[in-house]
Amino acid sequence: MEDIAIKKDETPYLIFACKKCEQYSYVKTIQKTKKCLRCGRTHQVQGILKDGKVVFGMTEAVNTVKRKQNELATPEFRSGSDFVVATNTIARPKSSVTVVRNEDQENDYEEKFMEMLLELSKLYKRYPKYLLEIMSENYGIPAIELNTLIRSAKKSGMLIKNDDDDHYSRNSSRKSF
Repeated sequence: MEDIAIKKDETPYLIFACKKCEQYSYVKTIQKTKKCLRCGRTHQVQGILKDGKVVFGMTEAVNTVKRKQNELATPEFRSGSDFVVATNTIARPKSSVTVVRNEDQENDYEEKFMEMLLELSKLYKRYPKYLLEIMSENYGIPAIELNTLIRSAKKSGMLIKNDDDDHYSRNSSRKSF
């Protein structure tokens, strides 16, 4: 009877971040090139050896890439164990009192919105509107103010909306409203 043994994979893999989009990936160290699955940039393995980390085995490579990507993820999109439920907040009914905003507060929202767009454009080339809504909550921008900011950003050419779908992209040639 033959002895069946499971051989542990000891192949060296290089874990590296794409120089263009910063997406983590892995490649066998004996390969010559690796194409980024996200942006399509081709990397010469010899050129990125010093920038990455070498691990042994396919399972370890996959787990390391997942771990590094999860560290970069925004809190809304991390795994379920990172999800925090706010139980100590009480929903209050909306009052009929109108809120008076001063000019400093509007400028503050514009600055926060610009920071948010910059962060989103670093992570994604195009993003849906609901992602803007989620991120605006983290930046403390009210939903009513967000719609105004989106409108003025589209009008100034800072934010570009695709007509076929509900996705936006940041016009990198424009610096402000």
